[in-house]
Amino acid sequence: MDEKKVRRLLDKQDMLEILYQYCEAADKNDPANMTKFFHEDCVVQYVPTESIKRGVKQLSDHLFSFLGAVISGSHYIMNPMFEFVSDDEVLLACYMFSWQRFSGYPAQADAFRFGRYEIRFIRSGETWRMTDMKLLSAGEIGGDRIAEQMGRPFPPVLFAG
Repeated sequence: MDEKKVRRLLDKQDMLEILYQYCEAADKNDPANMTKFFHEDCVVQYVPTESIKRGVKQLSDHLFSFLGAVISGSHYIMNPMFEFVSDDEVLLACYMFSWQRFSGYPAQADAFRFGRYEIRFIRSGETWRMTDMKLLSAGEIGGDRIAEQMGRPFPPVLFAG
């Protein structure tokens, strides 16, 4: 059996497990557990028109602020596509679906988002960590983001510099 193929299959599963745990933490409104999957100097952007979060502290502050208005949610990951840049760096694009209910409901509508995560993973020892993440919306119900994923290449192009 080809050891490199087996290693890559295991690595892919490890990265998917990180995403599943990240989504579970989001569904539990647990920003502390969401941020533990990121490298300390991560770069994250959930909305292309909003500021980039640089580092776990900025990301944590943002998540605590945003999730304070969420009373329930559910996130799903599907159709992962991996590009191994090296044995220790991987680019991942995958589809996501999420639903969130906010404390202002029914005046504030539920948000249903269909989109794409683009993520860079770096291996640190035996552990993978996300260093870069973008969320691009294909469309929303309860929001106006649409077609942000159109024309995006694979493998993903993340943040420069």
